[in-house]
Amino acid sequence: METTSTPTHCPYCALQCGMNLSPTPEGGVEVTERVDFPVNRGALCGKGRTAPAVLSSRVRLTSPLVRSGGTLVPASWDEALDRIAGELGRIRSEHGPDALGVFGGGGLTNEKAYTLGKFARVVLGTSQIDYNGRFCMSSAAAGGIKAFGLDRGLPFPLEDIPRTGCVILVGSNLAETMPPALRFFSELRENGGTLIVVDPRRTRTAEQADLHLMPRPGTDLALALGLLHLVVAEGRVDEEYVRERTSGWEEARAAAMAHWPEHVERITGVSVPQLRETVRMFCEPESAMVLTARGPEQQSKGTDTVGAWINLCLATGRAGRPLSGYGCLTGQGNGQGGREHGQKADQLPGYRKLDDPAARRHVAEVWGVDPDSLPGPGRSAYELLDAMGTDIRSLLLLASNPVVSAPRAAHVEERLKSLDFLAVCDVVLSETAALADVVLPVTQWAEETGTMTSLEGRVLLRQRAITPPEGVRSDLEVLHELAARLGVEKGFPTDPEEVFEELRRASAGGPADYSGITYRRLAEENGVFWPCRRRRERSRERLRERLRERRKQLEWRGRRKRRERPWTTTGRTPVSTSFRRIPHVRRPAPSTRVPSIPARLVSSSTGSPRTTAGRGSCRSRTGPPPRSRTRSIRSSSPPGGSWPSTSPAPRPVAWTS
Repeated sequence: METTSTPTHCPYCALQCGMNLSPTPEGGVEVTERVDFPVNRGALCGKGRTAPAVLSSRVRLTSPLVRSGGTLVPASWDEALDRIAGELGRIRSEHGPDALGVFGGGGLTNEKAYTLGKFARVVLGTSQIDYNGRFCMSSAAAGGIKAFGLDRGLPFPLEDIPRTGCVILVGSNLAETMPPALRFFSELRENGGTLIVVDPRRTRTAEQADLHLMPRPGTDLALALGLLHLVVAEGRVDEEYVRERTSGWEEARAAAMAHWPEHVERITGVSVPQLRETVRMFCEPESAMVLTARGPEQQSKGTDTVGAWINLCLATGRAGRPLSGYGCLTGQGNGQGGREHGQKADQLPGYRKLDDPAARRHVAEVWGVDPDSLPGPGRSAYELLDAMGTDIRSLLLLASNPVVSAPRAAHVEERLKSLDFLAVCDVVLSETAALADVVLPVTQWAEETGTMTSLEGRVLLRQRAITPPEGVRSDLEVLHELAARLGVEKGFPTDPEEVFEELRRASAGGPADYSGITYRRLAEENGVFWPCRRRRERSRERLRERLRERRKQLEWRGRRKRRERPWTTTGRTPVSTSFRRIPHVRRPAPSTRVPSIPARLVSSSTGSPRTTAGRGSCRSRTGPPPRSRTRSIRSSSPPGGSWPSTSPAPRPVAWTS
C-alpha cells in the first residue's frame, strides 16, 4: 500500500488551510497535520478534519443521469454529452447565443473558472455568464476597486494581524466560520493590541473582543461615518497622507460631518462613549486595520458601507502602510481566484474588464480568436437567474446550488423549472441537480490537481491524492468534450497545468497578474502571492500600491418610516451541499426566533407566530434570540432547503425598521 502523504489544502473556506492526506488500510485517505503551512500551522476545524468523508462513493454521483419520461435515469457519458451539446446547439440556432446561460461557482479551481469563461465566450459565444460569488462579497470587491483600483481581499498576510496595534472586525464571526484564524486575533491581544468587534449579535468572536459594538442591523454605514466624524472633530486626520495620496477628501469629510455622535447613537444604538473609545483605540497605535465580512457587505448599500470603512483607514493614513489598512475576509474556498479569471459577467482573465479594447485584444490573441468575436458584458448573477425561461432558454451550471443559496430561492427554483434545458455538473445530486435534464458526475478536491487563491491573495497548489470513482470525470474533461462536439476541437486541454500555463499568459499585465507563477514555484514556496509578473520575482504578500480616495460622497439616508417592528438579521448554518451528507455531522435545524409578542399574534393552530417580510414568511419560535441585541429577529438559512413544506422559508431581508 502507498504510504506517502500528499500535501494539499482544505476544500472549504478561503483560509485554504494546509493539510496532508495519507492513505488508510481501507483504501481511503485520512487528514494528518501539515504544520509547515503558515495560515493554520496544522490546526483544522471540524469541517477540515472530516473533509475526506465527502469523498466516499456512498454519497457521490458515479454515473451521468439523463431525464427520460420525467425521471432522471443512468446514461452513458457519450449519451449525456451528446444530449447537452445537441440542446445547446439547437437553442443557439433558434434563439441566438445569448439564450445560453452559464453559471459557475466560487469553489471551482482557477483552471476551471478560467476555462468556463473561455468556453462561454469562445465556444458558445454568449455574454450570459456569471457565478455565485456575486451573492457573497461583490460589495467589498466593488468598494476595493473604487478606492484602490484593485480587489485583493487582504493586502497583507494574516500573520500581520498579531503585530498591529488595533483591529476593527466588522460583521464577522470567524470563531465559528474560520476557527483556525481566531488564533491571529488571540495573539494580537497577547501582544498588547486591541480587538474591536462590530456585530449586533453576541458571538463567540465578540466574546474575545476588548470592545464590542452592537449596532442595529443595517446601520453599519452610519456607524462608519460617525467614527470618521470623530476622527475629524478630534484632529486625528493624517493631513499629509490625505493631501498627497488621496482625492475626494472634501466630499467624504462633508458626509462624515453630517453624522455627529448623538445623531449616530440614535441611528445605530451605539453609545457616544463607545464611539469615542473606538476612535481612541483605533487612532492611538502606530498601526491599525479594518477587516470586513458579509455583515456590512450584504446590505442594500453594501458598497457604500465598505467605502466608508475604507475612508476611515485612508483618513487616518493607515492604508498601504506596514501592519495597517483595509481588508476583506473572503468566504468561499476560491472566492478570490474565482472572481479574477473570467467567470464574471464583465470580466476577462487577470481581472481585466471585458469592455476594455486593449484587454480584449490581449486575451483574444492568447485564445487565437478575433477580438470582435468576443461578446460584451452580460447580466450579473441574480439578473441572469431571473431571466431564465424568458431571454435565457438553457443553463449550464457548475459548482453551485442556487435552489438553496440564491436570493429569492423559491423564485429562482421556478425560473429553473421554466428553462427549455438545464445541465448540471456536480459531485452529488443537489437540489438544483434534481431539476436538471442532464446531470454529470464530476471530480472534487482530492481527486484532481488545480490551484486556488486564498483570502490573502496567496495562489496555492491543491494536489491530487486519490483516484476518483469509476464513472466520474473532471470539469475540464467535460468542457473539452462539449467544445469538441460544438465544433471547437482545440484550445480546451484537460491537463490542469497546461490550462494554468495559458492562464498565466492571459493574465499577464492585468491587475491579477499570475504570469510569474508556476506549479513548481507553488510547490516549493508554499504558495505565491499575486501580482507576480516574473518567474524570479519575489512573492508580494504585502501590497504597497499608491492609493486613491473614493470620490463618491457617502451619506446615511435613513430608514423608511414603518410601524414598530423588530430588526432582522440572517445567518447560515455552516452546512454545504456535500458536507451535510456526512452521516455523523450534526445538522442544526433552521429556525427564526423572535422576541416575546402579544398572544393575539400567535397562531391558534400551531402555537407559534408567523414572521413576514418583503419576500416570504415562516413560522417562528418566540423568546429573545440567543446572543442577539433586543428587539431583533434572528433567522438562520436552511441546510439544503430543509424547511418544512408547510412553512415557506424566509428570504433574506434587506430592510430594517
